[in-house]
Amino acid sequence: MAIHSVILAGGSGSRLWPLSRQNHPKQFLDLLGVGDTLLQSTVKRAQLFSDVEPLIIANKEHRFLLQHQIEPLGLTSANVLLEPHARNTTGTVALACLNIMQSDPDAMLLCLPADHYLPDSKAFLETVVNVANALPEKYVGLLGVKPDYAATQYGYIEFLRGETLHTVTRFIEKPEVQLADVLFARSDVAWNSGVVMARAQDLYDALSLHTPVLLLQVEKAFAESDTLYDFKLVGDSYGDIESLPFDISVLEKSNGIKVALLDQQWDDLGSWTSLLARRKALGLADFNVFNDDKLVLAFGGKEVVLVQSDDILFVADQDVLSDMSAISEYLIRHNLMHLLNRIDVHRPWGQFKVLAQDEHFIVKRLMVYPGAQISLQSHQFRRENWVVVRGQAEVQLDDHLQLIEEGGCVSIAQNQKHRLRNPNEGVLEIIEVQTGERLDEQDIIRYDDEYQRHLKK
Repeated sequence: MAIHSVILAGGSGSRLWPLSRQNHPKQFLDLLGVGDTLLQSTVKRAQLFSDVEPLIIANKEHRFLLQHQIEPLGLTSANVLLEPHARNTTGTVALACLNIMQSDPDAMLLCLPADHYLPDSKAFLETVVNVANALPEKYVGLLGVKPDYAATQYGYIEFLRGETLHTVTRFIEKPEVQLADVLFARSDVAWNSGVVMARAQDLYDALSLHTPVLLLQVEKAFAESDTLYDFKLVGDSYGDIESLPFDISVLEKSNGIKVALLDQQWDDLGSWTSLLARRKALGLADFNVFNDDKLVLAFGGKEVVLVQSDDILFVADQDVLSDMSAISEYLIRHNLMHLLNRIDVHRPWGQFKVLAQDEHFIVKRLMVYPGAQISLQSHQFRRENWVVVRGQAEVQLDDHLQLIEEGGCVSIAQNQKHRLRNPNEGVLEIIEVQTGERLDEQDIIRYDDEYQRHLKK
């Protein structure tokens, strides 16, 4: 029986704002300075125990960012299933079952959140194999973590001891401090890691029993799936399903749940509390300073978190970071919702970052990846000027093709067809200045595009 890993990568990471933004959430960040993002670390972990490449389920809005991060790991859009709307983990698990059962009805599923810190891959691999070998039919297996301290940010699993697997008797949601102290002192409880393992058919049957209406809605949306730039996109009716956590909708209502204990370092890096604690344990950022390409000097005030980015300087006492929803509400109330997104935007050909903008102009830095090109397009309301600051650009203006060397520039008139291509092995960097009466991403008419964006659905 093959193990199919499913990486749940659709989270918004709102509790780690402003490091994590809506258009660039935490799973796509290297929060611990290890050289890989949390998603990439999870993919590498999944590739250890199975020859079957993992299925990644993510939000439609992150598709290009996701693509750039998985391609170096040998994965393609064929390994991705896109959700058109975020609807929590019950819908995601249902999609995983439907997708994998199409090709392997007897598959064993391992559902992995994309934001975990698990440095001991060997111990993780051994635990997964033990669960796969010992899990009885019709049962769902969980990975519990032996607690390091009386945590209040994690859920707990209470169990009756067995040999390899233990029988789950109760789930305890994030406890208050006093209860957490009591739970930490016990030997029959574990943190709930959120890692789920079971036969796909058994998960499907559990969903059918406990959430029959939701499962029917997911089946309908899955049957309506279509392609989007080589990705498989679930039908838009997926937005009609109820947003439910899988733990609450299915696991807490089921009797046949087993848990295996993972005795190693682990963190769900979903909040400032857990991130700061883990960074401190690793000896990172003594003053809790995070920055993007800017020198930040901070002295003293070890209980203060400082985040310096291109568009914001965020300073907060650690005591207020436990309730990030209040900060989000403040941004919405004061019409600052644009700060919920990063100013660098990913596209299939590369990425761009807004350097400056006003009512009548926008200045962007375009990074075009080797061999990539933008679509053949024109703009009705704006003019553009491109300056090559690194590399060599192949530029098409109407029917004329020219090479622009480093330091060269080209001007593009309104309604003029144009295309930019990087013919070299290095990254092409362009400074783009837009001027005109209307400056937005909707003012694009596409005539041809290798990513099929010119085709209207």
